[in-house]
Amino acid sequence: MAKMILQNVRGSFVFVTEPRKKENGEKGNYSVQVLLPKDDPQVKKFNKLVEQALAEKHGVQAVNKKGRYKLPLRDGDEERDGEEYEGMYFFNANGGKKPGIVNKENEPADIDDLEELCYSGAYFHVSVNVYGFDAKDGGKPGVAVGLNNLMLRKKGPRLDGSVAATSEFEDYAEDGDEFDD
Repeated sequence: MAKMILQNVRGSFVFVTEPRKKENGEKGNYSVQVLLPKDDPQVKKFNKLVEQALAEKHGVQAVNKKGRYKLPLRDGDEERDGEEYEGMYFFNANGGKKPGIVNKENEPADIDDLEELCYSGAYFHVSVNVYGFDAKDGGKPGVAVGLNNLMLRKKGPRLDGSVAATSEFEDYAEDGDEFDD
């Protein structure tokens, strides 16, 4: 298992404060989809870790037979619609336990930080483990990415289309503390 910290990456499908629910309603994993520009130098390092994990789990010959294995790094131009995937690679990082989350000062993130910066479209530093796995339920063996920890870095345009309530209602704000009847 190899560890890597990817810096200033954009997150999509961000489920790091609560686990994502499975289709059947059961509790799932904590996860984030990491978007990486194709020309980002971190892609090369990440691919080396994937090859290392593949070789460690399935033998050195597996590196030359990648088509037989499920690999984490995917091409956004080929597999996804949406401008956020243009010119990007992406992968999913998952974990059964809640990731540690810190702010830019490397202090535990408070609830305001989490609400402000843990959304699809925000930028993070993300710590991941890359590891090989065996085939399950008739699927392919391959390499997966485990989610460790996150550092909240900066806001980016939201990918889910939502806006903050304070932005949505700023034209309707009134002074005073009484509700209308």
